[in-house]
Amino acid sequence: MTVVEPRAPIHLLTVEDVFAMVEAGVLTAEDRCELVDGILYDIPPPGRIHSGIVALLTEHFARAATQEWQVRVQDVLFMPSGFRSPDLVVVRRTGEHALHHTALLALEVSHTTRAYDERKTPYYARAGVDEYWRVDVEAAEIVVRRGPSGDGYRELLRFGPGEPVAPLFDAPSVDVAALLLG
Repeated sequence: MTVVEPRAPIHLLTVEDVFAMVEAGVLTAEDRCELVDGILYDIPPPGRIHSGIVALLTEHFARAATQEWQVRVQDVLFMPSGFRSPDLVVVRRTGEHALHHTALLALEVSHTTRAYDERKTPYYARAGVDEYWRVDVEAAEIVVRRGPSGDGYRELLRFGPGEPVAPLFDAPSVDVAALLLG
């Protein structure tokens, strides 16, 4: 494999650069993006199935929210390399306007984005996210990673229809069949 060096230097962005782009009107609140290793990626709008699953999970976890944790939908999770916007994130309550750098749970719904969502694993692990769930629509399973360690997780579990998934924090189990086959 031959590596071709770019002819011109590449300008990598920082979180502050992206904030300045928002303030200047270059980006708006409706622009869905993630900043990863200095590169700003556009996130495609969710489709019907993706949106439906995110809505079901939001209802499930929002009903169980406690004084210790809260649910955020497609919110920003800041990381050393930039930020990600998980489909759903459960964070400790630290104030209504807090910016979060870690989470109890980051959840992605992979309908057409399986490979992209899988590549998020080391970023969530390095951010100390306790659990990373990837709802794999095509495989009809929830892939659960627990115990962040370096660039990965110590535990990898797969749950299919008929197998409830219990989060590590105080919340009811998710019915995989109702979520994916409903």
